[in-house]
Amino acid sequence: MRQPDLGYRLAQLGAAGVALGGAFDALVPRLLPAHEAFLGVAPGRAPRATVALVLLLLHTLGIALIAVGVGALALLSAWRRTGDRRLAAAAAGMVLLAEGPNAWAIARVGSRLFLGPTVLALLVVGGVAAARLAERRSTDGPRNVAS
Repeated sequence: MRQPDLGYRLAQLGAAGVALGGAFDALVPRLLPAHEAFLGVAPGRAPRATVALVLLLLHTLGIALIAVGVGALALLSAWRRTGDRRLAAAAAGMVLLAEGPNAWAIARVGSRLFLGPTVLALLVVGGVAAARLAERRSTDGPRNVAS
């Protein structure tokens, strides 16, 4: 696999992961232990209105993350097809803007699940950066280091 292909594939993997993570959030059936700990309630003892509100927000976030992941995949595909680097930057920026605050909020709640969105954002941003660097190297040709 050529270097641009590897970066592109890593970015795709991260974007697909964003969509899958969103699906996880959209399908969470009850408060997670970190939510209950953050709220300061015993397991299963949060007020129903609080549970309903947290789950509503979590499910809505999940749907939005599915859209971000699918949108990033579409932008990456268009970048690959057209060569327009702005599309790659838009995909990376979109994922970073969505998953960065998501990871921060998950960490604030006290859950180690923040590692998921952090890794996904790094895969997209790092994959795009690696693919663009490899593209630049392949178009510049070999460099004379001795001079």
